Formats: sequence, C-alpha cells, structure tokens
Amino acid sequence: MELGKVQDLTHCFTCFMMCAMRQPRIRGTFLLLCLMLSTLACNIPELLNIGPTPTPSVTPTATVTPTPTPTPTPLPSARLESARWALFKGEWDRALSEYQITLTQAIDPDEQAAAQLGIGLAMIKLDRYQEAIAALSLYVESYPSHDLLGQAYFHRAQAQEALGHFETAASDYQEYLGHRPGFIDGFVHERRGDALGRVGNPTDAIIAYQDAMISPRLGNDLELEIKIGRTFEEMGDYSAALAKYSDVFESATDDYTKAQMDFFRGRAHTALGQFDQAYGYYLHAVENYPLAHETYLGLVELVIAGVAVNELDRGLVDYYAEQYEVALAAFNRYLSAVPVDHDGTVHYYKGLTLRTLGDYANAIQEWDQLIDTHPWDRLWDEAWEEKAFTQWAYLDQYDQAAQTLLDFVTVAPDHARAAEFLFDAARSKERSGQLGEAAAIWERLGSEYPESEWTYRALFQAGIAHYRLADFFGSENAFLKCKEIAIQSSDLAAATLWLGKSYLARGDVERARTAWEEAVGIDPNGYYGLRAGDLLVGRDPFQSFGVFNFHSDVETERLEAEQWLRATFPVTGPEPLSALDAGLSNDYRMLRGNEFWQLGLYNQAKAEFESLRLEKENDAEATYRLMHHFLDIGLYQPAIYAAWQILDLADLADVGINDAPIYFSRIRFGPYFGELIMPEALRHDFDGLFLLSVVRQESLFEGFAISYAGARGLMQIIPSTGQDVVDQLGWPPGYRDTDLYRPVVSVRLGAQYLATQRDYFDGDLYAALSAYNAGPGNAIIWKELAPDDPDLFLEVIRIQQPQNYIRYIYWAFTNYRGLYTEP
Repeated sequence: MELGKVQDLTHCFTCFMMCAMRQPRIRGTFLLLCLMLSTLACNIPELLNIGPTPTPSVTPTATVTPTPTPTPTPLPSARLESARWALFKGEWDRALSEYQITLTQAIDPDEQAAAQLGIGLAMIKLDRYQEAIAALSLYVESYPSHDLLGQAYFHRAQAQEALGHFETAASDYQEYLGHRPGFIDGFVHERRGDALGRVGNPTDAIIAYQDAMISPRLGNDLELEIKIGRTFEEMGDYSAALAKYSDVFESATDDYTKAQMDFFRGRAHTALGQFDQAYGYYLHAVENYPLAHETYLGLVELVIAGVAVNELDRGLVDYYAEQYEVALAAFNRYLSAVPVDHDGTVHYYKGLTLRTLGDYANAIQEWDQLIDTHPWDRLWDEAWEEKAFTQWAYLDQYDQAAQTLLDFVTVAPDHARAAEFLFDAARSKERSGQLGEAAAIWERLGSEYPESEWTYRALFQAGIAHYRLADFFGSENAFLKCKEIAIQSSDLAAATLWLGKSYLARGDVERARTAWEEAVGIDPNGYYGLRAGDLLVGRDPFQSFGVFNFHSDVETERLEAEQWLRATFPVTGPEPLSALDAGLSNDYRMLRGNEFWQLGLYNQAKAEFESLRLEKENDAEATYRLMHHFLDIGLYQPAIYAAWQILDLADLADVGINDAPIYFSRIRFGPYFGELIMPEALRHDFDGLFLLSVVRQESLFEGFAISYAGARGLMQIIPSTGQDVVDQLGWPPGYRDTDLYRPVVSVRLGAQYLATQRDYFDGDLYAALSAYNAGPGNAIIWKELAPDDPDLFLEVIRIQQPQNYIRYIYWAFTNYRGLYTEP
C-alpha cells in the first residue's frame, strides 16, 4: 500500500474514533470497524503507528486497535520493533508472542538473534526465570558474536539472582563487563559484589566494590563505602570496618547516614568487647539524631545494658520510633527529675504523644503549660498551632480552635505567624459553616496585615464566603479589594473571574461578560483566564466539542521550529539539529544512559540523562538535540521539560500554544501512550483529551514514576487502590504491586478508578478528580459544600494540592483541545 493512502486511512480511522468517543450512538459501529481493520493494522504497524508500536515520534497517532491476530505478513524487523515497544508498555505476553513468531519467520541471523534474546527478556518479565535462563543460554551458544551478547549475560544474571543462584549471577555479570566495558562498569561491579557477598565470598565482594568505586558513575561513593564496611564486619575484620564507617560519617551530610554509622560503629566495638566505646556512639546518636531508626536500635542496646540516658532524649527517640507509651513514660520521668527552668520541648512532645494515644485533654494541657510558662521558647507558636489543630480536627471544637488562634493574635500581634493564624482562625469558622464570621475574620487581614503574603488569600476566601451566603454585594467588594492588591497575574485573573460570577449572580450579564473578557486578557494561558474564556461561551469544564485529530505536518512544523531556533539563539552545531552532535553522543552520561535504557533500567538511565540535560539547560541547541533523543527512546518527561526550557530561554514559556512555534507545543502536549489511553477513554466514556491530560498531570508520561507517597506508574496509583481495582476487574492475572509500573496496567486501572469516582459524583469531573487525588472522603465533603457549581467546588477545596491538580489538568486539557480539536 502506498504511504499516502496509508496516512489517509490513518487520518480517517482516527477521526472516526474521535467521533465515536463523542457520539455514543456510533460506538458500536466504530468497534466493528476496529475489528475489520485489525488485520490491516497488524500488517502495516510501522506505517500506521498504531497497534503494538507506541510513540517514538512527536505526534503519535492514538488509535483503538484490538490485539492483532499474528500473521506472517509483517516483516520481522517490524515485529521486533513491535515487541520492543510491547515490553516498554508492559505487555509481556504480547512481546513474547511477537518474538516467538519473529524467530520462526526471520531469515536474517541478526533478526533471529534479537528475537531469541527478546524471548529471554520477556520470560524474565513474566517471572519464568528458568525458561529465561534457557532462552538466554541458547542465544549465547547460538550467536556468540552478536552485538547484544553483553545484554544477554546481564539479563541472565538477573534471572539467576531471582532464583537465588548468586554465584552464577556474579559470573554472568563478569561476562557482561568483558563484552561491554566502559559503559556502566560501576553499577555492574556493585551488583556483582552484592551477588558475591550473598554466596559467602566477602573477599571478592570487596574487590568488586572497590572496582565500582574507581569506575565513573553519578553521585558519591558513600553507599559503596558502607557496603565495604559491612562486608569487613561480616568477615570479622572489625578494625577495617570501623575505619570505613568513620570515613563515611565524616563525609556524610545527612543525619540519617550519620546515625547509621554511629550504630554500625557501636555494633563493631561491641563485637570487639569494647563496650564503653560502643555505648559512646549509641549515646551520640541518641543525643543528636533522634529521627533515625538506627538511633532507636542503639537506644535499645543502651537500655538493655543499663546505661544512663537523658530521659528527654530517650523520649524523643521513642516518639519518632512510634513507641508512644515508653516515650510518655520517659517524658514523665524527665519532668519529675528536672527543675522547672527546663525548656518547652518536653511539654510540646509530651502533648504530641498524648494526642497520638487519644488523650486530647491532657495533650492540650501540656501545650498550655508551654504557652503559659515558656513564651520565648522556639516551639511556643507551634504549641498554639497544635492546640488549635487538636481542637478542630480531633474534638470538633471549631469555635474553641478559632478562639485559640485569635488569642494568639491578641497576645502576639507582631509575631511572624500572626497573619497566618488569623487566616486559620477564619478557616476554622468556615469549617463549621459560620461563613459570616469567617468572612469578617479574613477581612481583618486587609486592615491589620495589609503587607502579609496571607492577605490576598484571606480576602479571596472572604469573597467566596460571601458568595456562598448569596451576599453578592459583599463578594463583589471582597474581589475588588483582591484586584487592588494582587501581584501575580493568576491572582488578578482569579479575582476578576469571581467578580464576574458575582455580577452574574445579581443578574448583570453585561458586567459579568466584561469581567470575564478582562480575566482572559490578564492571564490568557492560566487557569482562570482559560476558565473565563469557557464561561464566556457557556462551556462547562472539560466539555468536548468538535473532533480531535492528531494528524499534522510534523516535518514542516519541525523545520519552522528550527528556523526560529536559529534566529533566536546562537546555533553552531552540525545538521541535522534533531540529532545528537559528537559532544553529546560521546558524553559519558549519554553513553551510560543509553546502556541503562537498553537494559530496561529506566531510573538509572533517567538519572544520567537528567544530569546531562540540566547541565545544558541554558544551551538551547543542545537542549533541542537532547529533546529529540528522549522522544526517540520514549523518555517523554525530560523531552517535555526540554521543550519548555527552550521556550523559557526565549521568555515564551508561559504564552499560549499559538504564540510560540507549534512544534514545541506538540511535544509538550503530545498524545503519548495514546494507543493505551484512547481505548480506555472510549471504554469509560471519557473524552480522550481529558484522560491524556490526567496522565500528563499524574506522571508526565513516565511509566516508572513513583511519588513520595508510594503512588506508581503512569496514573500514579497507590498499591492498595490498585489491589482494590484489580479485585473488581479480575485483571491482570497474577497481579503484584510492581505491575503498576506497566503502562498497560496503570492506564486500565487508573481509568477504571477515575470512572468509578465520576459515576459516584454523577458525572462531576471536578469532584472525580479531587477524589482521585485527595480521596473520595474529602471529595464528598467538598461536594456537599458546592453541589451545583464546579467553580465554587474548586474554591471550597481546603487543601492546595487537589486545587492545583484540577487547575493543571484543566490547563493541559485546554491546550490539548486547542492543538488537536477540529470543528
């Protein structure tokens, strides 16, 4: 088939899909068409860019394609590419099938070798380790001169480790180093050292760790130093271990590592019978690093040995180790033994301990003791704060909490936190539904603390409170004051939008429209400017219109972008600009990053690439070249950052999508993983651009992402939530938490969970998003406060993170809509 006809077919197929997603009455016809076209899609995946092949280009075509029936038609090279991307997306069975079919069809030895290697890798992903070892061993025996031989040894070592065969794993790692020297030697030497240590060969393990230390690598060598020290300790060479631990202690910059070294040194001295030295290190950690787990372990040793420990220090360590009963006992002993001139720390932490144990009244009494007797203590203001928090959050005493905070302002009106506490006092009133009193307190900030960073937020919340009371003249007055003091364009646009809503609530349509037009002009690419634009045309949040189409003339747009790049920045490197130049190609971080990426070690690869990207962030040409490399391999998050960085260097980062070369906008808002996201959008009646926007906000299209809270994958699902959804779906079989890193799993589970929230909230996407981000319990509370107005719902959210979450998704959706929607 001619390429032009294929592109026309792709364009028509994509448009029909988009229509189906927006027109439920033709979805059945669309699904039938999918089945009719599945065989054709299978035969030309490299041209259609659908089905098994994901999105290495800037504008991947996101289409719904059922898993194609394998046929002998596709070229082996196409199947290999398809299998590679199936692995990338977490489609293990599909990848295995593609590799197996390729192996039976391929004539070229290189293609046969790649297929055999791929079978082994797919087996590892499927936890079929013995079969993986057999497949990889067959590859090694059959293709001893193949370019990817080093990868085979590395992956076989991984499989051996999974089976507990550490000696053979160490041998395979050594084979890898022989075939691929100079790339990731430090990493592999460390892995080899770990394996040798597991089989009781500490001498060779230390040698491997030392080899790792002299190999180029990112970061410092503290972890390796610690491993060497622990290996010496396991060998019984405590003097060598102590020397190593002391070196690490002196080099460490964080308290946790220092506490760990204190514990390790104490343990080594104990093994030598040098108990006084051991107790000295344990005491040092107790006195200086109470938050560390190793400090608690040292405290246990001290208590067992009967060594005297300061009771306040002991209580703090026990508190942070969540040993609350013994912490309380230690605090009580301290208070019984120490004169009254002690500082307030013991009262503060005793209060926290009592609250954790459910004794709220006595917790408040401890904080009152600190407040009354230690007015200059460093924890004085925090005692007020914890008292108020306990009153409203644990005891439902909202008036008392507000009064506590108001008393603080009365007692210390010039304190650095006085304005903050005044704001919080109003919030406590708002939580209990006393909107008039809340508004009055928030408005005090305008007169009492006009220069405070809290004042704009306070006046804005006062306006929202008046609006909720249907006091629209009061809300107008508050939002007008906000406009007078707003510094950021986003704040000015927010006040102006709500001024318009206040006008509209009073029936003044013209003034409302004027205000919204003003908001659009103030911040045209920010949330409130974009929302005001939708209000002007009567458009609901995330409302679909027209048909979205990802087809574009990428080559022309790229050339236009490069012409702009040359006119804007000093571009001196060789053509093509979309390829790495010699300096970038030969940079050790690029070499290591590529090697890690090929081995599927994505976190390590990203660390290397990000180090290079950040070093070049002020070099537009280098950033542009790196951006394309990241796109080519499927590392979309750094590619998006690179596109934004180039625009930022030209002071265009915050402009609309049409006010800078559109090529960069397509990279920043590309339909990445579209072949996974669009079918799930169709399945759950989501606008495909909406679901793309959610994935963009959650992970910026990084399948191996993990958050500080443990959320994983493209849609950042917490393991417990993932298990709940799997229980509902009965899929995938043999589910484990690590499956959340598989894009195909993450998208399906995330879309299912989001759809569940949407259905619970009767189609309210703001409420559904807040539930996805902050939990359905919070969303239910906020929905009760603003059941019918999505704009008001956003403002009554009392946590900043879900507020920003909704705003960013709205912003992304509007940009996607502007880029890809046609009438």
